[in-house]
Amino acid sequence: MFFRKSLEERVENAKKKQLELNELIKEYKPFIASVLQKRTGKYLSYGYDDELTIGMMAFKEAIEAYDKSKGKFLSFAKQVITLRSIDYYRKNKKLKDVIYLQGNYEVESGDIGDVILNRSIEEYEYKNINEMRKLEILEYKKELKEWGIEFVELVKASPKHKRLKKTYKDIAQFIVKDEDILNKIITTRRLPLKEIENSMLINRKKLERGRIYIIALVIVTIGDYELLQEYIE
Repeated sequence: MFFRKSLEERVENAKKKQLELNELIKEYKPFIASVLQKRTGKYLSYGYDDELTIGMMAFKEAIEAYDKSKGKFLSFAKQVITLRSIDYYRKNKKLKDVIYLQGNYEVESGDIGDVILNRSIEEYEYKNINEMRKLEILEYKKELKEWGIEFVELVKASPKHKRLKKTYKDIAQFIVKDEDILNKIITTRRLPLKEIENSMLINRKKLERGRIYIIALVIVTIGDYELLQEYIE
């Protein structure tokens, strides 16, 4: 059975093969023109409009800079094309009003080619990280519910004072490093208060008040929540 390659796979291949690169640029010329036309408001024709040539060069640049682990290629390419067109308009002092149709991309004057590309990559990665963070939060809420904890409860149980928050974080780290206690929590879905109290000399009432928050920290630490873990570092 023949399986058609995804666009992202073709882009990776185009980085190594000139023929595939040329084919992609040719095939996606309508896409390039569409991105530019939304900004300029005019029909573009290859061989007659500099903007389309700039757009095709930007598309090639996007192929060379693309990282498939970050998301969809066309979203990234659109940003590179848009930002390269801004660079073109600035240098040629043309269509100044067009630059701001879809947002303000102010940068320093001068040769800003590399700055533009770097910014497009940063914005592209930022958007994808936000999407990944949203998915992690949804998965985290689901797992909390399996432990009998509603996300609203966690918000209410979160300590306000930094010292108490640090104490609970230290307890969570202790639990994660102690295999026996960690296994008990995973099995019973409860904090073994007596063992933690004896090991860390923590007041039991303080442990009971922080039960939800401590368990939530443990779940984040041992789970596949790379982005959410940044918040507890």
